[in-house]
Amino acid sequence: MRRLLAMILVLLFLLTACGEGGNGGASNPPPNAAENVQEIGQGETVFRLEVTDNNDTLTVWDVRTNEETVGAALVAVGLISGDETDFGLMVIEVNGVVADWDANQAFWAFHIDGEFAMTGADATYIESGATYAFVYTEG
Repeated sequence: MRRLLAMILVLLFLLTACGEGGNGGASNPPPNAAENVQEIGQGETVFRLEVTDNNDTLTVWDVRTNEETVGAALVAVGLISGDETDFGLMVIEVNGVVADWDANQAFWAFHIDGEFAMTGADATYIESGATYAFVYTEG
């Protein structure tokens, strides 16, 4: 029940942040981010994933996959994990960093091309040329 309440609060926060026109804590990647891209996975489709962790460290991957959704691809390569809820996958851990809502109101904000996503990673179909991101955020 606490996780459901936490997810509802996160969704409300995201909707409020989108309405205010802010970027919700998303940072611009450093100029040399493209030089530090790691490749992970196997498959025909490739997409870019940027992760800004709890220390504001940006890590960038080109993810190769045959999965249809961002979430399925990232679970398959071990970059994300979480809890299945009535609303889909609630991402708790990204690249080994846990966001603990109960401890400090932290969560992983999911972005598509620099904007808050209106769908979860597991419900987001991979689009050619799109950049997906997870940003560690404290409420």
